[in-house]
Amino acid sequence: MRHCLTSLLLLLFLLQPSSLFGWGRGHDLIRAWMLAHLPEWQKEKLDAVYWKRLGKDYNKLQDQHAGGRAPQLDKYCLPPGPRLSLHDVNPPAKSIPAMQWYLEQTIDRIQHPEKYDEEDPLDEAMKFLGVLCHWNEDPGSPSAHSSPVNEAALRILLPPAKDKVNLNYTYGYGGISSVGTFEIPDAEYKPRLLGASIPAAALRIYQHQRLLERNAAAGIIPIVQSIQYGDGTLAEKTRSRLAHRNAEHVTDICYTVFCLAFDRIDPAEARLWDEQNLSSWLSETVPRMTTHPYYVTPFLVDQSFDAQRNLHPLKIGEKEYARGFGAGVPSSIDYTLTNGGAYRKLVCEVGLHPSAGPTGSVKFQIQIDGQVVAESGFLTGKDSAVTLSAELPTDKLFQLKLVTVPGEGSESLHNLAIWGEPRLVEE
Repeated sequence: MRHCLTSLLLLLFLLQPSSLFGWGRGHDLIRAWMLAHLPEWQKEKLDAVYWKRLGKDYNKLQDQHAGGRAPQLDKYCLPPGPRLSLHDVNPPAKSIPAMQWYLEQTIDRIQHPEKYDEEDPLDEAMKFLGVLCHWNEDPGSPSAHSSPVNEAALRILLPPAKDKVNLNYTYGYGGISSVGTFEIPDAEYKPRLLGASIPAAALRIYQHQRLLERNAAAGIIPIVQSIQYGDGTLAEKTRSRLAHRNAEHVTDICYTVFCLAFDRIDPAEARLWDEQNLSSWLSETVPRMTTHPYYVTPFLVDQSFDAQRNLHPLKIGEKEYARGFGAGVPSSIDYTLTNGGAYRKLVCEVGLHPSAGPTGSVKFQIQIDGQVVAESGFLTGKDSAVTLSAELPTDKLFQLKLVTVPGEGSESLHNLAIWGEPRLVEE
């Protein structure tokens, strides 16, 4: 009963309105939703005062620190390594080590408070975790933090109504992207463990942050259209949906942190990540013109084209794949990864789609840091799938590329390459 009462009072406190913009009150809503959806065993590990600090007091520390206005927050807002934005998605070489650092600072203080000459190491842990959560909240807001284009371009493509030209599209203080009276639905949710080690969790948090940013960006135009040309109803629904997805992500982060900190990893949950299919993460490939039939789409996720640009399931010979890539040739599907030993190999099956024509001829390569570490011979549409396997570095950031090379004299319309189930595996 005491824990239920504490939780109720905490939620009522957190849901008080905020006058800030950006996610603004969305930060409060996301943290409150997170606290409501953590398992009871985790809530019982900390006194209510620490949950309040994580949920409310420490949910905007980098906003307070912005521009160096609060040097007392340098400790939490200036991670080691290259300078980066704690509001946006940064390049992986910057973000992944920094996210790992925030996890280490939080978890070690919870596990070993005696090591720290601090008045309250647990309180310090909540500050580091609060910054990490905010960093993963801002890109989930349909604002400048997630927009793939600048506001000037948006205002050309979606000109404002004459009586609403004073409204910004993606910026606070007059912005329309993430303000409003939206709420996050109180839906059931079981948090997901994002990794059984700090390096694995940091890698996955970063990849999920990128997916969150992409999801939020897709909400900007519906919100602008709804506010500028409609009655705002769709904007409210869109904000609510995006905040809900953001809350799930932050809940996963905190759940993972406390599972690691209290050394309580469910083996069944950990086994869910024995393999990581690459097609569920965003590639860093910059789209550009390529050969027929893919044109400006160098590859498709979990499906493929034929020569007439009809969509097909991924298939090599008679074997069909649920996950992977259909790719034009030449092409490169790029990732920057670090896994701290969580994964030992990349494994996949490669070949040409059965609809590839008689002059199709493609070689498949796995490259790490620019070096070919595994490759097939030149394959045609008549060949069966070939398995490729490559050892992965375990102690550094590395660039991984899935590369297709056309055979001499091959026809691009016949080069329908398939990467079947490309996945990171433990052994």
